[in-house]
Amino acid sequence: MRKKRILAGALGCMLACSQPIGYFVAAEIPQVQNINQNENRSMEQIQENLPKTPDELVPDEQDPDYVKMLFQKENEKEQQSAPFSLNSVEAKTTKSPFTGLVYTHAAQLSDCEIVNGIDVSKWQAEINWKKVKAAGVKFVFIRCGYTALSDKFAMYEDEYFRKNIQGAYDAGIEVGIYFFSNSITTSEAKQEAKKTLELISDYKHMITLPVVYDFEAFSNAYRAYGLSKAQVTKNTIAYSDLIRQAGFTPMYYGSPNFLESSFDVAQLTNYDCWLANYTTKTTYRGDYIYWQYSSTGQVDGIVGNVDCNFFYSGKAGEIEDPDLDPDDFEEGFGPVSGLMMADHDTTEITIQWDPLEEADGYKIYRSKSYGGAYKQLKTINWNEVTAYTDATVMESEGRQYYYKVVPFLLDEDGNMKYGTESDILTAHTQREHSFRLKTTSNVHLREQAGTEYPSVAVVPSGTGLPFYKFTLSTLDKKWYKVTYSQNGESYTGYLSGSYVTIYTYGKTTKNVNVRSGAGLNYKIQRTIPNGTKVTIAGSSKTVAGTKWSKVKYALKGKNYSGYIPTKYIQQT
Repeated sequence: MRKKRILAGALGCMLACSQPIGYFVAAEIPQVQNINQNENRSMEQIQENLPKTPDELVPDEQDPDYVKMLFQKENEKEQQSAPFSLNSVEAKTTKSPFTGLVYTHAAQLSDCEIVNGIDVSKWQAEINWKKVKAAGVKFVFIRCGYTALSDKFAMYEDEYFRKNIQGAYDAGIEVGIYFFSNSITTSEAKQEAKKTLELISDYKHMITLPVVYDFEAFSNAYRAYGLSKAQVTKNTIAYSDLIRQAGFTPMYYGSPNFLESSFDVAQLTNYDCWLANYTTKTTYRGDYIYWQYSSTGQVDGIVGNVDCNFFYSGKAGEIEDPDLDPDDFEEGFGPVSGLMMADHDTTEITIQWDPLEEADGYKIYRSKSYGGAYKQLKTINWNEVTAYTDATVMESEGRQYYYKVVPFLLDEDGNMKYGTESDILTAHTQREHSFRLKTTSNVHLREQAGTEYPSVAVVPSGTGLPFYKFTLSTLDKKWYKVTYSQNGESYTGYLSGSYVTIYTYGKTTKNVNVRSGAGLNYKIQRTIPNGTKVTIAGSSKTVAGTKWSKVKYALKGKNYSGYIPTKYIQQT
């Protein structure tokens, strides 16, 4: 009876959990295979006798990865969901060598290098890591252990962990770690962290990627099913902090629905996120640096399916230029001084700097985010030309861009010797209108635009603030620069657009019809008089060449909303 109940939950029936946690009877739990129980056998002997292929592995309904695998197999058709259309003109697409499908990456990650990787556990059985490397796998997350699905808290090592980490490392593949949690309390999460550190202690030099808290409880087959968002968040923090204290980078894992329902992501901004979303174009708008996009990849060297991932390497503000060879740098030459924004409008930014007497020219680089990669815009082959107008910026108000200038010398053969790069110049398109925002949750005010930067204050939910600039990494990822006062102190920094609502204020310039939607085909709701005060919510929509704005307004003490042409609004 219990076996049927577990499989029903695992296969997605999602039965209402009418029993409290701890329902499973210990006497009914099948014997869990655990290599730690084989005290009289060496690790080498144990690994020699491990099954070679997934088909030879014994089913284990207490292993959360096994139950997850059953669920995924049952729902394979749903994993490749229909693409979601975004107006992300800057988004990048790549083809996965492991699924053969083309994937559209979030536009805010368009500056990143996209790296292919996988994650594995015992359920891939014997792996030929040299073939995996040759197939194009650059990194792997390896399961070191897990907490069983039994009612009693019990942790186990993944039988293939030691073999997998040694094999991946020897093949030259970057290694990260994950532990599949089923913790119910903060104390259990800390025990899981200690177990993780115990298992990886002999392999510290091999681990260059994060150590992941993999908490999933998507059906009542899991002992932690139904755990509150507050408790899951506390457990994640408890695990992650111990991992960080030990010198590793912590990270947490989840699907869009799970990240929304089971994690308070606003409290986890100190940790990286690994997104699980089996689609060719994720609609998730939160921050993440790894994307697990499929569980049905095919990789040479692995029998059967394997999870596939993208890693987004931001280059941490580095200049991406293959011509900048370290051997070609001239010591003591540069940097330029006086770098500043000389002019701007909504479509162009002009920068300038002081001439460097010995320079033969300058290279100009730009990044669309503070910590993003810098790509070359222009090579100027004159010492006297010390200004550049960037006409490739997006038409916008207050969008920030980041610039660096590198001087160079030319030898008799025309070869370049480079000087020291300049400090970062932050410049922005012209801001013509006033805007306000309201926070939708407690949110960190960051030193720069990105969750990787320190928090200078926490702005409470419902706080209204004017903002005078914003940096727009891409079309769908915004960071707003604000000044916030708290307890007599003022703090200036950046708020994530994921946790704010934007308002623009204005008034109508004529009597104008308000429609139920954006376009002349929509029903006229009423006509509002010239000079009516309106609040503009969200971005404008262009229909048949006309921009429409959704507005909120009041008439005779009642509040209304609808759409009017943007050209009939004078912003205030």
